Amino acid sequence: MREGVAWLLAARALTVLAQLGALLVVAYHIGPSDLGLAGMVAVVVGVVGVAADFGVETLAARPGVDDTRATWISVRAGLGCAITLGLLAPAVSRVFRSPEGLTFLLGTGAAGLIFTGFAAPARARLRRALQFRRLALADALRALVAGGGAVGLVLGGYGAFGLVAADVVAGAVAAVLAWLLAPALKGGSRDGLAADGLRVVGTRLFDACFAQADRFLVGGRLGPADLGLYGFAWRHAMLPLQHFLPVADQAALPALARLQGEALVRGYLTLTRILAVAIVPFAALLWAIAPWLIEALYPGRWQEAVPAVRALCVAAAAAGLNSDPGILWLSLGLTRLRLWWSAANLLVVVFVVWAGTRHGITGVAYALAGRSLLATVAGQVASRRVAGVPHLAYVRAVAPGAAAGALVAGASLLLGA
Repeated sequence: MREGVAWLLAARALTVLAQLGALLVVAYHIGPSDLGLAGMVAVVVGVVGVAADFGVETLAARPGVDDTRATWISVRAGLGCAITLGLLAPAVSRVFRSPEGLTFLLGTGAAGLIFTGFAAPARARLRRALQFRRLALADALRALVAGGGAVGLVLGGYGAFGLVAADVVAGAVAAVLAWLLAPALKGGSRDGLAADGLRVVGTRLFDACFAQADRFLVGGRLGPADLGLYGFAWRHAMLPLQHFLPVADQAALPALARLQGEALVRGYLTLTRILAVAIVPFAALLWAIAPWLIEALYPGRWQEAVPAVRALCVAAAAAGLNSDPGILWLSLGLTRLRLWWSAANLLVVVFVVWAGTRHGITGVAYALAGRSLLATVAGQVASRRVAGVPHLAYVRAVAPGAAAGALVAGASLLLGA
């Protein structure tokens, strides 16, 4: 598991660098409104996309699944989601108060769902074979194509369309590469694949709505310009969380599912330690240096986002300490607990973000920081009860990341002073 996590973390690190580099250029050539329009597309595609593979990337990573059946399910799901979003684009645009050009952008983003469905069966076979090096290669290529494409199209004057189109092209390239690298199709059981897929999609839907609720409410209540500022802050503060935490879903689930008892607990604590070290120091550093960093990188621009950046860094650090308790519960077969956890998270985040919008994007960011801290405590308490993860062992696992974060933040503040 450690080798797989290492490869995927390396790919995610490259993705972070590619996105930061692209954003550094893009933010000089577009304003908050264009970034907000692209953010609206990302919100909608992110929610609809949970059904674009019908759970195949998760389910087909298990041994004994019929790959041909899984492929047909995933491809048809991706095509169906793309057509549905394309047809509903005008109605969805009205939810965001119909900003100019959003309907067309939603139709463009919908095309990417086709490639999500096409890529999922190949990615599942790579995960099942524990070929994380090849999976990391596909992820890294996607990041480079998306970042380079966004820069090229924005410099060419395509604005928000350039951001959306670059992501669609990157998805297509990564999907083709995943199929080229994946093991051959194998036969197996077809039983329960569709029913299990529905449950996976249901859980993902809660998770996706939870992940996108802040941007959906900011866009719907405050408009594209505020969403652009919030999205700018979110892209900086949440970069490590956005890219490192999904490693748990890709590498840890197939590995942890093979373990039982104390070995499972040790594996989960190892994952917790790795993610805390990868996420918390980065969040602490950005929290400390955000004011002068944004002024240095974007002089005279985007300064309104600084308070939101710092608040979201707290949320990211807390989530890094929380690891992903759901991955532990899924390894134990506790799918119902995972589903209820996702539903509860969604309800809480909708409430706190709705309340936060009364105080602008900074209010939203502080509301999410508080929720994230409470979720860290609640997740550990639940893991202790259902899996026997000792509180002291958990504290020891997160201690290196927390200590490194405190040192980084303190040193940065002292040097800045």
